Order: sequence, then structure tokens, then C-alpha cells
Amino acid sequence: MMAKLLSPLRVMVVDDNRDAADLIAEFLQMCGHDALSVYGGAAAIKAADTFAPDVMLLDLGMPDVDGFDVISTLRQAPRHTHTRMIALTAWGDPVMLARTEGSGFERHLVKPASLDDILSAVAGA
Repeated sequence: MMAKLLSPLRVMVVDDNRDAADLIAEFLQMCGHDALSVYGGAAAIKAADTFAPDVMLLDLGMPDVDGFDVISTLRQAPRHTHTRMIALTAWGDPVMLARTEGSGFERHLVKPASLDDILSAVAGA
């Protein structure tokens, strides 16, 4: 019965902190999702076309291509217009919250986010 209530999703976890990305992806896999760790914005843009995520957990402050540029680039491609984008960042000030909302992110989670908050955001709650 539980399997009918929980739909596995394809989740891309994008963070230049490899340990953080891997830990979250592993947690999501343990919860039944198909999760992929990607370690930078440029790599995320490339991987999105082949992985086709339902949900993307996206760090904002990455050195190569930041999270805002990733969402801007991916939203231009029709196949990614319905990907749920969730900011997962250390920045939680009101200016940054307004910027993520204005950039098309559905949620903004501040690190360290609880595992419950991550699961809830991934599920679209």
C-alpha cells in the first residue's frame, strides 16, 4: 500500500560540495527515488538532458555556473519547463528568498535542511 502512495521520482542533486550532494542523493535513493549527484552548474545543465529529472535540488553558490544560471538555462528548454526546481542553499536572507522566488524556484530550503524538509520538497508538498 505504501508503494502506491509514494511515487519514485528522478531527482538530481546539484552541489559543488560533493559530500553534501552524495549524502542527499543516497538518502533519496534509500527512500525509493532515482537520485543522481552532480557537482557543478555546468555539469547539471549537461546531465539534465540525459537524466531528465522530475525534481532538481540546486545549490545557488557554485563557482562555475551558479544555480540561477542553471535554472535560467534549463527553463528555456521545453523538456525542463515542468521540472520542479528547489533551491538548497546556505543563503536564507529575505533578498535571496525573493530572488529565488522570482527566478522560478518552487521552494527554497536553507542548509542544513532537515531530511523531512527535503523529502517534503521533493514530493511537492
